[in-house]
Amino acid sequence: MRVIYVSYDGALDPLGSSQVVPYLLGLAAHGVTITLITFEKSSRWGQVAAREEMRRRLEASGIRWRQVRYHKRPRLTGTLWDIVAGSRAVTHEASRLGPTLVHCRGDVATVMARFARLPSKVRLLYDVRGFFSDERVEIGSWRRGSFLDRVVRHMEGANLERADGVVTLTRSAAEALRQRRPSLSSIRVIPTCTDVSVFRPRTRGQKAEFGLVYSGSLGTWYLGEEMVAFARSAVQILPGSTLFLTPQPEEAKRVGLTPDWAEIRTVEPGAVPEWLRRASALFFFSRRNASSRARCPTKFAEGLASGLPVICNRGIGDLDDIVEREGVGVLVDGFSEAAYSTAIRRLRSLLEDPGLAERCRRLAETRYSVDLGVDAYQRLYTELVTGATSLAQEPGCTS
Repeated sequence: MRVIYVSYDGALDPLGSSQVVPYLLGLAAHGVTITLITFEKSSRWGQVAAREEMRRRLEASGIRWRQVRYHKRPRLTGTLWDIVAGSRAVTHEASRLGPTLVHCRGDVATVMARFARLPSKVRLLYDVRGFFSDERVEIGSWRRGSFLDRVVRHMEGANLERADGVVTLTRSAAEALRQRRPSLSSIRVIPTCTDVSVFRPRTRGQKAEFGLVYSGSLGTWYLGEEMVAFARSAVQILPGSTLFLTPQPEEAKRVGLTPDWAEIRTVEPGAVPEWLRRASALFFFSRRNASSRARCPTKFAEGLASGLPVICNRGIGDLDDIVEREGVGVLVDGFSEAAYSTAIRRLRSLLEDPGLAERCRRLAETRYSVDLGVDAYQRLYTELVTGATSLAQEPGCTS
């Protein structure tokens, strides 16, 4: 099995290091020959120690890493330039490797592969990380129905038609894509997973120092002001201050975090597991819109693996079907003081359950472990290349 993996995220980005590299290391350990093509940002590429450490990790697993420079500005022209450069890189690596499959993470990477010169027998895996056009409209990048919107939606449709197989993060997204292309048979739901050997619960006797913890970026998808309002209400009932682990401390202050009830920290990705273990529960509120059905936040799996219940709003991917049914958290019904009070009372009751941490951890191990994701990808690779259909149950946000 010879695979070219194309990611528009850099291997040195937090997302790439947590949601690309671990899967590839696992696949390489299973005998898959991999060439990784990533787009690296100058600021991170300049961090020599981190860059060389990543190179050593990949080379130790036999993974060839080809880096392409990422262009952020001008936005549209830079992306078009990157697509051309990425297509050339895929073409060159294909001529060198002779791949059996090209795995494309997201829409831009899939366009690169479609424009590349590939042998006719090479299979293309379209790994859908979200509904890109809906996302751009919802965050105000462009207007629905505009020329750019129509072009991007055409691009998404062409990606889907060209794909020999598709991966989505949620069952809701899979159903939507099946409606767009009913003839597509090789489609799998593989949620964002986490390394459960790194994210672990507190040890016996270790006490929580914080009540709630939020981990990740603020803005765009996550509702900072609403999370602040909820946390300020919770701190009156739950012991301990609220911890915000974010690379955007100024944004945290802007939306209302103050030191009398909250602590803000910016830590390296490797330190996040230790800080999560210091809290009683993880929480996040995300925008609810057309694109949210395709999302399965990484922080959800990280919280569960850390033995933490999760508090989130309704309408995020498949989480409505699992959080309360599995007894691993609380769904907030709205962004009002009444809804917050109800959710906090339910959380306080849930935290009294002595089996809570074990239940959260078990769910992470059985549905959101990177090892399960690696196995699911390997089975799909085999199916696409050999035509043999796998009947095994894949991990997913719903059973």
